Amino acid sequence: MKKILLYIVSGEMRASWDRAIELSKSLSASLFALFIVDQEMVKKVSKLRGTNEVDTAIEIEEEGWKYLYYLEEKAVDNGVRTALFLKEGNPIDIIRSFVKEKEVELLVVGYKQGAGREGWKYGRIVEQLIEHVPCPVLIEKEGGR
Repeated sequence: MKKILLYIVSGEMRASWDRAIELSKSLSASLFALFIVDQEMVKKVSKLRGTNEVDTAIEIEEEGWKYLYYLEEKAVDNGVRTALFLKEGNPIDIIRSFVKEKEVELLVVGYKQGAGREGWKYGRIVEQLIEHVPCPVLIEKEGGR
């Protein structure tokens, strides 16, 4: 296995980050880290905050780059080759095409149960990834083992 993709959703799901780094190191694989600015989420957050969608998207993108840079620092400290990606759009479509384009051999995602309606939505995304992504999916349970 030479290419592992970590789908970064938030800074709260760090167990999946550690697992992806650990696997990449032990397998001498490259680690691709991907953060997606989900346009549906931008609309919801913007509406809740009473801000415009452009400003909200910029804020979420900046947050995404912070997560990506933090992950990169951890990976490099562990001797793992890392490439960072930030994309906008539908998470399922982006991840599916990314896996095909980069010939990713394993997708790592964190999963944290609960968190109300947004937790349910993310759980559905994880289910869709399992069903539609053309590589194995490792789900790392967050907040306990």
